[in-house]
Amino acid sequence: MRILVAAVLCAMTATPFAALAQAGGSADFWLKSDPKNIQGCIGADSQFTRKHTLTVQNGQARLTSPGGINTTLKPVRPDVYRESFVLGQYNLTVVADLAANPKSLTVTDNNLGCRWSAVKQ
Repeated sequence: MRILVAAVLCAMTATPFAALAQAGGSADFWLKSDPKNIQGCIGADSQFTRKHTLTVQNGQARLTSPGGINTTLKPVRPDVYRESFVLGQYNLTVVADLAANPKSLTVTDNNLGCRWSAVKQ
């Protein structure tokens, strides 16, 4: 009985994201800085620790935030989207993984090793 309840709960939780990836839609993520970030990373927290909206439509994902991220992510495998770009002094890689459980969004700096991430519960 517990297995059946767990399976139903998992299916109910996964359905919105499956729909997001297939039919299009959006989800909000609130990024948090990695506690191991160095001082140079912590200075950018106000730019990254805000709401980020991921919109998926026609096989493409678009990420926007009030901190200046406004980019299209390309699919790298089913339900996983990625993009690298420069924002100020940061050389960023963004990965939205809608195939993971829980769904995740990570932003990493390729030079300093800064990392901000969020999961969707």
